[in-house]
Amino acid sequence: MDYYIRYVDMPSVTKGMTIEDSDGFFNIYINASLSAAEQEEAIKHEIRHLERKDFDTEKSLQEAETL
Repeated sequence: MDYYIRYVDMPSVTKGMTIEDSDGFFNIYINASLSAAEQEEAIKHEIRHLERKDFDTEKSLQEAETL
């Protein structure tokens, strides 16, 4: 699985999100305003989605967020 981690400004309620691009790469967006520890946890959370192949299933967002 190929992915890029990008640090961007986001609303404070959003820690991170992952989006698959048209080339099949996953872009993990992490809130740049989080502390280093919070960013690390957000990255781990997003990578777990990739490891569980949440993007290859028809899970709802609520089901995918139940880690």
